Amino acid sequence: MTEQKQRKPWFYWVLFIATVVVVFFIGLLAASIIERRQEAVTRVQLIKEINEWEPRNEVWGESFPQQNETYRQTLDTTFVSKHGGNAMIDYLEEYPELVILWAGYGFAKDYNQGRGHAHAIRDIRNSLRTGGVEESPMPATCWSCKTTDYPRLINEKGAKEFYLGKWKDYGAEAVNPIGC
Repeated sequence: MTEQKQRKPWFYWVLFIATVVVVFFIGLLAASIIERRQEAVTRVQLIKEINEWEPRNEVWGESFPQQNETYRQTLDTTFVSKHGGNAMIDYLEEYPELVILWAGYGFAKDYNQGRGHAHAIRDIRNSLRTGGVEESPMPATCWSCKTTDYPRLINEKGAKEFYLGKWKDYGAEAVNPIGC
């Protein structure tokens, strides 16, 4: 055994360093797991009271800064990936077969890459598939995926009236984009 130590001392150093690195990363993983479990158990302490129907992301962001930071990152429209990203991409131009696939639906008129939550209201208002705020034949349910004003509108109007309404009926009241 002593002959092997003398012949290959570098092997033991590599083994030692590899062990230290593995133990370090296992420690990081364990710390992350413990932290996430603690977050799940700990009650959220709001910095200030939030009204029941508060739709503004800025107000929620005061008590949830990490979520607000990731929401604010959706303002950046320069990110492109093989799965889309935040840049504006006209999918009907890129994949003309989608026009046939969606024939009869508003998506056959206009279908762009979603640019992120912060752009939801602006993008849906500028989309040909909705027909514009004044002209749209689309149902009011389209607002449910685009605005944090949706729960308030349901509460004020009643679910039945809201769902029977048209997209154009609530355009003026839908001003806050998707929240986190």
